[in-house]
Amino acid sequence: MSGATLSESWYQVAHARVGLPATVKVQPQRYRGQAWVMLEDRYSHRFFRVTPQAYAFLKQLTPERTVDEIWHALAAAESGDGASAVPGQDEVVRLLSQLHLSSLLYFREAPHHDAIFDRAQAQARRELVGKFMAFMFLRIPLFSPDRWLDSVRPLIRAMTGPVAGIVWAAVVLAGAAAAFEHRAGLSLAGEGLLSLSNLPWLFLSLTAVKVLHEFAHAFVCKRFGGQVPTFGVMLLVLAPLPYVDASASWAIRSKWQRAYVGAAGMLAELFMAALGALVWSATAEGLLHSVAFNVMVVGSVSSLLFNGNPLLRFDAYYILSDLVEMPNLYQKAQAQWLYYGNRWILGHHDAGKPAEPATDRSERLWFTTYGALAFAYRLLVTFGILLYVTDQWFGVGVVLLLTTGFAMLFMPLRKLWAHLHGPALRRGRARAWAGLAAVLATLYVLLAVVPVPYALRLPGVLEARRSTQLYTPTAGLLRTLALQHGAQVREGQLIAQLDNADLASQLTITALQMAEAEALLRQALLRAPAEVAPLQNRLDALRARQAELQTMTDQLVVRAPQAGEWVAPALHERLGGWIERGQPLGEVVDRSRFRFSAVLSQSQAAELFDHPGLTGELRLVSDRGHTLAVSQLALVPYQKQRLVSAALGFGGGGDVAVRPDDNTGTTTTEAFFELHAELADPALAGTVAYHGLSGVLRVPVTARPLATRAIDALQRLLQQRYGL
Repeated sequence: MSGATLSESWYQVAHARVGLPATVKVQPQRYRGQAWVMLEDRYSHRFFRVTPQAYAFLKQLTPERTVDEIWHALAAAESGDGASAVPGQDEVVRLLSQLHLSSLLYFREAPHHDAIFDRAQAQARRELVGKFMAFMFLRIPLFSPDRWLDSVRPLIRAMTGPVAGIVWAAVVLAGAAAAFEHRAGLSLAGEGLLSLSNLPWLFLSLTAVKVLHEFAHAFVCKRFGGQVPTFGVMLLVLAPLPYVDASASWAIRSKWQRAYVGAAGMLAELFMAALGALVWSATAEGLLHSVAFNVMVVGSVSSLLFNGNPLLRFDAYYILSDLVEMPNLYQKAQAQWLYYGNRWILGHHDAGKPAEPATDRSERLWFTTYGALAFAYRLLVTFGILLYVTDQWFGVGVVLLLTTGFAMLFMPLRKLWAHLHGPALRRGRARAWAGLAAVLATLYVLLAVVPVPYALRLPGVLEARRSTQLYTPTAGLLRTLALQHGAQVREGQLIAQLDNADLASQLTITALQMAEAEALLRQALLRAPAEVAPLQNRLDALRARQAELQTMTDQLVVRAPQAGEWVAPALHERLGGWIERGQPLGEVVDRSRFRFSAVLSQSQAAELFDHPGLTGELRLVSDRGHTLAVSQLALVPYQKQRLVSAALGFGGGGDVAVRPDDNTGTTTTEAFFELHAELADPALAGTVAYHGLSGVLRVPVTARPLATRAIDALQRLLQQRYGL
């Protein structure tokens, strides 16, 4: 027999006369190579999975006999002819309780009808509280599409069969190729995605794609014989999105067919995204072009980032559950961690304790790992949603924060309190309180007492202490390039020679005009003294013009203003081409001494202002495995809003937010501070170091407990974002 043979709770069910409702459909299933029986209530569309051993007991249930009579009869038959094992009384109690909560039992006695009524009221209250606590995730059923789906079965078979798969693959490949070919235009088009003029089209595209997404689930579910009883609207963070109830896929015997039902929505979205990419790449600016781009973004981003994430209870989660053959993976992972707490913290060792959800080592590993990852990711997503909603609607965000705190903190504590005072712990209540107190004390010491080492990781760039950027003072044709990139130069050494035929012509014309003016001036001295002054002024102007043109001509010869290394990695590509005035040519860098300029936010700077004796270590992108020692760390005591290099901003691959209207990519959205760290030449020995090379400076700060840092971070967040 499985479980405990006898149970102290047996009296609660022994005299019950129960049976499975006539609406329950039974069919065999296999999960992870093990046989199971799926119970489906076709009236309420609820599903329940039991072992064949448990079902052998359930199918004997009838209101004509009590549960105790049926159990003893099966136990006697087992001992007489060696039939299959009868479930133990503990297992029977748990099984009947779960079926009772799922409304999969009917009772003969009136008192049980009262219990069902009370249970229905309690369930309604729980659902009402759940809707109130999750008012950002409401589901509103609208109609049943099942009859219409039955009428279009030929269309469903055509759109979900092998031929449709070939068409899907061809379109998606073509769309991916079109998007890759026009990848340069994708970033430009994406800058206006959230503009006010595009938001209506983005919302319409999202609605259309999601409707097709949900009908894809419905089509595949119907293809394999499932029912689709509901089509409705789900309010996800106040955004209306369609949904269908495809839970009937749980009764499909093949795990690959169940996974196909779960993946159908993502496949449909990727197909729509590919069509959008093809239309967008083939059309010019206009309404169709804009809508196609929105469809492409919605169909690809939402599929990969949201529906494709198994840690969220969307499509990828159900696909994972089907492929690893672990239904209700999320709930069982939660139950596994509750079992750990009940077993190892509260010390609940009684025979009647809740059974461990995992039945073997593989399931235990899956439930433990998935439960931890899903919980951490749920906290991250919840925090992100709270920030987003509070930024948009402060009042709504505060209400959401209160309800979220009530649901994630108060309700679990309330259940824990009830469990600690419940009958399950009547024998070991002192042990449970002691275990809980030990855990709380340990957490308090680890979070609020023990100081944890901490270091700031600051992005920045390497700067030579002495460098000169060379620009084209006069436009010209790059005729000669005397030095290559990386060459050492002396002060005054020739770097490049430019030609400007127009400038030479103007210089020749000016010289002829000067000769003419001098001749006229000599004649005026003899014949017309009144014209001497105007001619002299004209001659002086021509001489000034000649001097200016000569200076511009001399500037066509580019020489090194200092000794150092010539840095111009792309200048040779412009040889023989025209270079406008003011264009950068290159830089002469003295590599004898370098300084690293790091960027830090205002909150990070607050940690360093009063920190004496700053130290740090540097890692450059050219050699991430080599740590460079730095000295003389100095925090510049005034704010800046322009980066020393565009490589630190979003556009250059950095982490600092920059203004989208700044073409240079160096103007930040928020003011920042700079931290300068000196590097001597011996520190760079054996390291590829160039002026402008990016890296990360690690600066240790005072060790403090994690709780203290979290409180400070929260205070800074409230002050910076909401002025509180």
